[in-house]
Parts: sequence; structure tokens; C-alpha cells
Amino acid sequence: MGNFTENIADQVRRTILDDIVRVNTNTNGEIFWVVEDSDTDYNVLLQRYPKNVFTTLTDAYNAAVTNRNDVIFLSGNSTHSITAGIAWTKGRIHVIGLDGGDRLVQQGAKVQLATAATTAYVVKVTGVRNTFRNCKFIQAATAATGLHVMEEGGEGNLYDHCSFTFGVVDNLDLTTATEVLSGSDSATYRKCLFGTETLLTSAARTVFTIDQVTASQEFKSNLMEDCTFLISSSSASAVLLGVVATTDVLFTNLFKNCIFMASLDSAGGVAITNAVQSIGSLVKGTLNFYLCAAFYCTYFCNTLTAQVMTYGPATSAQAGEAGTPS
Repeated sequence: MGNFTENIADQVRRTILDDIVRVNTNTNGEIFWVVEDSDTDYNVLLQRYPKNVFTTLTDAYNAAVTNRNDVIFLSGNSTHSITAGIAWTKGRIHVIGLDGGDRLVQQGAKVQLATAATTAYVVKVTGVRNTFRNCKFIQAATAATGLHVMEEGGEGNLYDHCSFTFGVVDNLDLTTATEVLSGSDSATYRKCLFGTETLLTSAARTVFTIDQVTASQEFKSNLMEDCTFLISSSSASAVLLGVVATTDVLFTNLFKNCIFMASLDSAGGVAITNAVQSIGSLVKGTLNFYLCAAFYCTYFCNTLTAQVMTYGPATSAQAGEAGTPS
């Protein structure tokens, strides 16, 4: 991150952010930086903002004040290792990865759970109206508990240009392993990537799993736009999107322009049967797919009902789907 000071810090100094850093109010919030202490710019920032520069996201989160609209700038030149998953209970904290932004994959601001960690997740968000932009979250813990990358049980949170992947194969033979466990309320997922094709799954597991994370809170009123769901699986029974219980979905949930892909590869990846898990009946709400597509999936979802609907071209000719592209 050799040009961090020139390209980022100097720009920040020419704006009102310098003033915001010095002000501790309930309306403006503060600015924090997460920079590796080995980085050449660490001491520069530390001298200028001695109370606002940290070497881990965990420390920056601990310093942030809930509902103050604090901003955490995350260096985009290295992998930031954390020794335990972060239980993100605070609200209105905004994390921005400084790698130029708008990457759909391989974001430079990486947050990775350490190999020896025993936490189930890299981050578990149950707070309100938090923002995560331009970040990649990696579950690299080898303990049997390291089953999720993210758990989302908050309200009104935003994930923009973020990736959620496993970094090790240790738990990918378990049906309980999933990149995201989501029971979010009114979340926005925009241009996010869930899963990877570089690690082979051997279990009939799910990439994005809808389940309650916060007690008595269903997956409800969520909007997912231009997101990609990806897997390399030797099991045709793996799915990219699944629901644990028919009571876990409430109100309307829209998936717009989303892509579901299974990888056919020399490592053993095969086509899967369903992109979206066959769902007999949802009793509280609906899942709606607008102009979505699935690749190397025999069916998009072979049990479409009034609660699970598609609009636009789909990848298999069946009841409820619009058609089959050639």
C-alpha cells in the first residue's frame, strides 16, 4: 500500500474529514483507519491521528460507537487477520475497503479468520443499518466450528461489492458448512459474490442458507441485486440457495439479475440438480426471482410454487419458468 498516503490520506486532508476526525458528536461520527503496522504509511497516520489508527478491524470496531455513523477505512493492500470472529452488534458503522472500489471479485481489503480460531463465523452482524463496501471476508479456521463466513441477523444493513468465501477445505465435506447464514431483515445485497469455484465441495451443502440468526426474526423484505452465487461441487445435491425451514421467510424478498453457477472443472466439480433448493411451501412469505439465470444446474428450482416464483428466462423448461435459452 505504498501510495496510501499520497492517494488516500492527502485526499482526505483536503476534505472535511479532518474536522470530522476531531469531533466526537452523535451526528457526525469519527473516522478510523485499519492499516498493517508494517505498512510504510502506518506511522504517518498514527502520528496524525493517534487515537484513530488500528492494526485490526476488531480494534477499530471496538473503538467505534454505535449509532454515531462512524466510518472505518480498511487498507486494501493486505489480508487483515483476526483471531476471533467479530460479533457485530453495533449499529450505523460503515466499513469501506480502500482498493479503488467496484470489484466484483478479489477485493483488496480482505478480512480473514485465523486458522487456529474456533469461531463459527468471520463476522456475525445483528446490528442495524451498518454498511460494508469493497470487502472480502474469508473463513480460514480449520476447527470443526468454522462453518460460516458470515451470519446476518440484523436490520437494514448494506453489503455492496463484497465477497464471502472459504479459504480452506477442512469443513467443506459437511452439509452444515455455508458461506452465508442469513435471517436478515430489510438488507440490501448489491453486486456481492457468495462462494468460490477454487475449492471443491464434497457435501450436499448450501452456499447461501436462509435461517434464523436472530431469534424470532425471519428472512424478510430483502433486496438482492446483481449478486453471484458460485460453487464447485462433486455432489449434484449441493445447492446455491436454500431454506432451512418453511417458516424462515416472511413478506417479499426479491432477487434481481442474480446469477447461479456450478463449476465444471478438472478438480471434480459437476453440474448440480437445483440452483435453488426445492421448496414445497413457504407459509409466511415469498422468494421472487427477476431475470435470474443458472448455469450447469439441471433445474433452477424444480418445485416452484406460489411462494417461489421466477420472471424472465430461466435455464430449464418446467412449470412456472419462462423458458429455456438455447
